[in-house]
Amino acid sequence: MFDFNALNEITQNVKNDIKKNIDIDAYSLWFEALDVLKITDLVIAVSVPTAVKQINIESRYKNLIIQAVKNLYDLNVQAIIYNTQDGKISKERVDADERVLIVRDVKELEPPAAFRDTSAENREFGEFITNNNNKSDINRSFSLEYTFDNFVVGSSNRLAYKACTIVAQYPAAKYNPFFIHGPSGLGKTHLLYAISNEYSHQFRNARVLYTNGEEYTNSFINSLSEANRQQKQQYLQYFREKYRNCDMLLIDDIQFIEDKESTQEEFFHTFNALYTAGKQIILTSDRAPRNIKTLSDRLTSRFESGLIVDIQPPDLELRIAILKLKSKDMGIKVPDEVLFFLAENISTNIRQMEGAIKKLNAYSYVNNTSITLELAKACIADILSGTEPINVTVEKVLSLISQMFAVPQEELKSRKRTKEIALARNVAIYIIRRITDLSLPKIGKIFGRDHATIYSAVNSIEDETKINISLSNKIEEISKLAKN
Repeated sequence: MFDFNALNEITQNVKNDIKKNIDIDAYSLWFEALDVLKITDLVIAVSVPTAVKQINIESRYKNLIIQAVKNLYDLNVQAIIYNTQDGKISKERVDADERVLIVRDVKELEPPAAFRDTSAENREFGEFITNNNNKSDINRSFSLEYTFDNFVVGSSNRLAYKACTIVAQYPAAKYNPFFIHGPSGLGKTHLLYAISNEYSHQFRNARVLYTNGEEYTNSFINSLSEANRQQKQQYLQYFREKYRNCDMLLIDDIQFIEDKESTQEEFFHTFNALYTAGKQIILTSDRAPRNIKTLSDRLTSRFESGLIVDIQPPDLELRIAILKLKSKDMGIKVPDEVLFFLAENISTNIRQMEGAIKKLNAYSYVNNTSITLELAKACIADILSGTEPINVTVEKVLSLISQMFAVPQEELKSRKRTKEIALARNVAIYIIRRITDLSLPKIGKIFGRDHATIYSAVNSIEDETKINISLSNKIEEISKLAKN
């Protein structure tokens, strides 16, 4: 569940968004008295005073609520509408209705009949199977060791994880295309492998193809580079059949096709062929679709037509949990104080955490000594060089903002809302969110604001930087100084 602390703030945000998309008289009649009771990554529950309002919103206006949550919080939710005509709605009732709604929703997502082959002889786990099942043409394309069971879930990746499990079990039935974005080293590839493995286990005769943007591009270029026209046509036909005759296509790092016009043109047709045939398409990138430079508008619109989720850097608790699991999987006993030290100092890359554990184990083995905090500090100094505690970075940002915007540092955390102070405060919030792994609620604690206010501040500055080059340059300068 998302950690929303201020339902009053969320209620007002939702109502304001609805007001933009409906006649003012209709808004006053149906939504003026609306209250948000609960919001999670899957459901929003709201109440209105009368049964008449409830019935009309259910039948005519529910999508306005769903779209408002999508616009404000980038969540794809279902809406539950209550009326309080006969009394207050209890938390237990809302929780129970939420469980029923989610279970019913999942049960409705039956996989296509063509995928329900459970015979043992058709089991080809973790492999891409061609139409004629020719064993020589099987491409082992994803690792079996990455599963949903060994993916550590926290607030920064919970929505992505949940969506992936649904996609694996109910391909092309709900989230298609499915797009995951986030910085390198946070588990996007792990989730792709987990989907591949779970899907292959569930649908044993299915054809799964995992690749990455670079491999797809190189394969396409190679198909065009044959010496004569006849060979070129044969190779191009083989290329197209390979990528279009599968039941699930997973492409990691799709941003690699930016600046490659011919590759984008080819992938556009591959995408359309798969989508029209009801096949599942899953893509990952280090950026959201609209932030991939030179990506054609028609590809951007198609990528955005499905579900888009992001993965953020893990918070401290999740980093500790990841390090514990990695060390356990490697059979390495690491004291809690060492795990805490590593988690505090390696904050943005899970692969780097895994590398630190391996290096620590190697040092311990070579020197025939136990793993201690002192050993950890000594042997991974190169990994930790240039890193510093987050609170130091936050203080740097606040100090730099104070200097460059001529606003006293204490005013940044105050309740004052003059134009100058509000701008400086929002820029500080935006930069802290951008260069640290702090969650929105934790940033809110720094400034004495709730999650929704922090979210709004980040979005407002992000929009402003698109039209204000001077502000954008100033933010880049402050970000660099804060990280050095």
